[in-house]
Amino acid sequence: MGLGKKEAKRSRANFPRYREESSYNMYRFISAAGIILICCLLVVIGAQHLRQRQAEQELMAYKARLEKLEQRQAEAEREIERLQDLDYIEIQARNRLGLVKPNETIFQLED
Repeated sequence: MGLGKKEAKRSRANFPRYREESSYNMYRFISAAGIILICCLLVVIGAQHLRQRQAEQELMAYKARLEKLEQRQAEAEREIERLQDLDYIEIQARNRLGLVKPNETIFQLED
């Protein structure tokens, strides 16, 4: 006495075990989808964290470079101020170029 396909489906639907298995598969699917979603979120958060660290490192490098450039600018400004002083210009002319004033005698001692 075999049952037809429709009758077999109806008879399985009446058994609680078939209903439990169907809902169990749905829970498994939902759980798997949730785990995949959590993993994707962790990957996105990790990528954002890496980008933030790289940006912070670049910022630190730019700050260090800016500090060096500001020091160079301060040195250049001091040099400009010194070059406007006539006494400094005279000292530099004597040391670098070996210039002397008229009627001035220079003595050089050799070691």
